[in-house]
Amino acid sequence: MLYSELARLFPHSWGSLPADVASALGENFESGMGVIYDRMGGSIPELMREMAVYFIQFRAVSDTCLYRRLLSDLRTQTLIGRACFSTLNYECVLDFEILAASQQLNYFDPPDADRVPLWKLHGSCNMFAKDVQATHGVFYGTGVTFEGGIEAFLDTNRVIERCLVETALAPVMSLYMKGKPLNVSPSAVLAVQEIWAHAVDDARVVVVLGVRPWRADGHIWGPLGKTKAPLLFIGNEPELKSWAATDRAGPIEIIGSRFRDSYDHLIRRIVSYVVD
Repeated sequence: MLYSELARLFPHSWGSLPADVASALGENFESGMGVIYDRMGGSIPELMREMAVYFIQFRAVSDTCLYRRLLSDLRTQTLIGRACFSTLNYECVLDFEILAASQQLNYFDPPDADRVPLWKLHGSCNMFAKDVQATHGVFYGTGVTFEGGIEAFLDTNRVIERCLVETALAPVMSLYMKGKPLNVSPSAVLAVQEIWAHAVDDARVVVVLGVRPWRADGHIWGPLGKTKAPLLFIGNEPELKSWAATDRAGPIEIIGSRFRDSYDHLIRRIVSYVVD
């Protein structure tokens, strides 16, 4: 439903794409973005800024959401200081739940004792180039890269202001298409991916929640295949087993297919691996 939502909210951009492009996005958003990348690269920065405005709106519907519960249970087990979180999502639901749990965030650095690591491996709707300027009226296509640092805002209005008023650059948010190309601060995102890969390699246990195995994303599934830590999976069992049969030498446990239904079992298994 992502394309229909974007077309409804932004009728003069997402809603005005050529009919064949709109049809491709409606059928498979990732493939449709590939069409835009090949044929309409100059439109991508505006489309991505508007997508960021869409994603920044999302919040947990109540303080009983599973993210909040997970944070609370890890704290009760004195494990919150040993947990590293990562996500491929562009929205900030988990980010705001970490803040609501009175924890500080660590987006970009190796683990430390005072902040909860949350590494957003494909960027995020609230992340923007730091020390790189491009005012409105500046246009660029897919062959142009802006290198720089990243700054993140945890204020919805600030994100909207940056996207709609302050900059012509796309957010630091990989395109949702094959290869996950990124034109803004790609080296900074790569550095985060490398920090994450080291953490996966050193982990006592790794949990993969709701992520579909995709061998083309070698920067994600390569480290998950190589780590000696047990992998606990919640997701599509046949796809997970197919990937693990050829790409995973270490132990795996399929905990269940849905987070809510498998939550209690997951916590028990995490505790069994990491509580000394």
